[in-house]
Amino acid sequence: MDNKKELRKLGQNPEDIAAEVRSRIINGKLAPGTRIIERDIAELHAISRTPVREALKILSAEGLVVLRPHRGAEVAGFDAEEARNLFMVIAELEALAAREFSERVTAARMREIEDLHARMRGHFERGELDDYFAVNSAIHELIIAECGNPILADAHGRLMMRARLGRHMALSDDSRWEEAMDEHEQMMELLRRHDPAAVAAMWRRHLLNSGRALAERLRESAA
Repeated sequence: MDNKKELRKLGQNPEDIAAEVRSRIINGKLAPGTRIIERDIAELHAISRTPVREALKILSAEGLVVLRPHRGAEVAGFDAEEARNLFMVIAELEALAAREFSERVTAARMREIEDLHARMRGHFERGELDDYFAVNSAIHELIIAECGNPILADAHGRLMMRARLGRHMALSDDSRWEEAMDEHEQMMELLRRHDPAAVAAMWRRHLLNSGRALAERLRESAA
């Protein structure tokens, strides 16, 4: 199949377009308040504006984009209070998931999370924030997926788009990044000890600290 035609075919898929824009938002390449011009995206990818419009609706439903009448789309912003509230809820969900994960984790899953943790530490030591963040997200997603509670997983998934943006923003502060890495190290040690209650408490603190760091960063930027 002709590669150019295949690229054009994939480019017309709103989900693919949404995935690309989502990645740029979460990684901070499109800052809060940035206007997203349908025409510019369509011209860049040599596609029509209709799938771009549908992609922006997807991102709006996820809370990453705001659609304003007669003004188009822009990247959604965060404020400190929203960050605090969001991470309070996610901290409780992930703490419950971490406890359940710890109680039911198999040897195979422990090897998988150990491997992810080692890769993440390597990215941390080399200062590779985007790569670190990708593996970090995979660890969080593994714990949610393997906790055995589909209702929790569904609720968590609906909140996580906004939270990923916030976590990435928080980690851009070097002191928080180092703190977060240490929290992951502690969580892994508790998993190895098979201590579900302590794992849950550690994971709750990890998420609450992310929310705190993000709220502080947002207050500083608003001052």
